[in-house]
Amino acid sequence: MQVRRHQSLSGARAVVALWLAGAVVSGCRTPPVDHRPARGTLLVFSDLRGALKPCGCSPDLQRGGVDRIGDYVGVLRTGEPELPLLHAGDLLLDDEGIPAGREGQITRRVEALAEALRIIGVQAATLGPSDLAAGPAWVERSVKTLPLPLVGTNVGAPWSTFLKRSLVLRVDSLRVGVLAALPPAPGVTSPAEALRAEATVLRPQVDVIVALSSLGLRETKRLFRADLGIDVVVAAGQDLKAVVTDEVESAGTARLIQSHIQGSHVGRLELSVTAGAPVSLGWALQAILWDRPRHPDIAAVMKRYDADLEAINLKAAGTLPPLPAGAPSYVGQAKCLECHEQTQAFIAKDRHPLAWETLEKDGKTFDLECVSCHSTGYGQAGGSILGAMKGLVDVQCESCHGPGSRHADDGDTATIRRVVPESVCVTCHNPKHSTQFNYDTYRSRLLVPGHGR
Repeated sequence: MQVRRHQSLSGARAVVALWLAGAVVSGCRTPPVDHRPARGTLLVFSDLRGALKPCGCSPDLQRGGVDRIGDYVGVLRTGEPELPLLHAGDLLLDDEGIPAGREGQITRRVEALAEALRIIGVQAATLGPSDLAAGPAWVERSVKTLPLPLVGTNVGAPWSTFLKRSLVLRVDSLRVGVLAALPPAPGVTSPAEALRAEATVLRPQVDVIVALSSLGLRETKRLFRADLGIDVVVAAGQDLKAVVTDEVESAGTARLIQSHIQGSHVGRLELSVTAGAPVSLGWALQAILWDRPRHPDIAAVMKRYDADLEAINLKAAGTLPPLPAGAPSYVGQAKCLECHEQTQAFIAKDRHPLAWETLEKDGKTFDLECVSCHSTGYGQAGGSILGAMKGLVDVQCESCHGPGSRHADDGDTATIRRVVPESVCVTCHNPKHSTQFNYDTYRSRLLVPGHGR
């Protein structure tokens, strides 16, 4: 009995030893279970909207810009050289689209943006509603210069010829599948069915599925309340007044995060996956403030772009519309002050007369996205145009009160606009340039002795 027990125990020990060594039952290896989580980190930014940098006309717009994004990402990559960066939302255009006369500038801007994105090192991007509105022919021509794949899961022809339905990235020890939900447009299909189908195909190949949504925050939440088999959703396609938050929300089975317009913030998404458990994530936004250094190579790209605009836009400027018979023309502030001497004290303290100076400092005096709001009567009959500014640089009296030649001749208050309506102000004080503008508040600051009182 003792011998038998001893033999039995020895056999048991042998089986245990073989099992611990990964040996085999029935000739099949059974690897030990690894309970350590797989981890990965990626960066996300959104809605560049074609801007090499925001205008900065309001203090809260003085953040972002591809030069400073490049510096921030470059610093992070000194310690994490493989750190990937994704872009969601409008990439090439904003809601102005391609205005007549700006075609040459926008083509050159896309080229500069492509060069900047190459230097930054962006692994993937998607498109937004303004991009799609330009049409597939224009977008396809434009994206040929981009050094990165574009993802659009819910597209048909012709978009599907140059957008990928999905992408798989290696992110540290994770395999990450990237999908993209695009908003309604000709050739774009319903996102829910397309995303669910592609997620089903990807799931066996990846550890985490991330969807970049250009639908805006509300529509993104609505879409992902259904179970689409996606782990993380980045809500982009935000409007210019989006509230900045790094809150993580739930949308169905997905976790939802949001980034912000014009590359004003870069988000860091830390992912952790343990077999059989939901994806764990950490999310934090970093504001890209203008006290950050500029990436020197990208700053050089932007400087060349600004310099090239002189030839491009002088050629495209054309001529002013003809002045109708009897209509007033613009005469310039000096003529106004011949009679309104008391207004001089107000002008000396006002920021509007410094408008052109800010363009000169930034090398933007030939940028059509800036010039019209930093000059007087731009493009108007009897006003100014590139190559013929004729004393009408800066935001002068006539920018608000209208052309003043008749009033200067007759002094009649009926021949000048005395009360300036909100519709005049918001041509420049709009969300793109002046996010905090309130007509009543701003107007009250301008009504001072010698100017309205």
